Amino acid sequence: MDALVYLFSLGFSGSDAARAALLLLLGALFITKRFPPWRMTVLLIIIDVAWPYVAMAQAGAGPQEINTALRGAMQFHEDAVVGFLVRLTGFYVFLRGTFSVRRKLQAALPEDKSRPGLLPF
Repeated sequence: MDALVYLFSLGFSGSDAARAALLLLLGALFITKRFPPWRMTVLLIIIDVAWPYVAMAQAGAGPQEINTALRGAMQFHEDAVVGFLVRLTGFYVFLRGTFSVRRKLQAALPEDKSRPGLLPF
């Protein structure tokens, strides 16, 4: 159990957890049949990885500081790779779960033919 807690803390720790929750909740709103959970996971991981560097640029950091931060992030660390994989898996599991719950809820509700739906699909 300690190993599982350690792995989860590598993927979601500190201020990253709030950012991940925000991205996941917003991403879960836009999943459709044409834009499945795995695509949203890829998009959210790209946003999640780029977010700190965009924030550095918005805060006024110069190209030299951003380049130094990128070089430091590109160094290979086993914990970083494990944390990334845990984060990727966590994103996918959450998005897939919310998508399936939403589809089951929509299938259980009676269909109202008197007004069209908000989305055409």
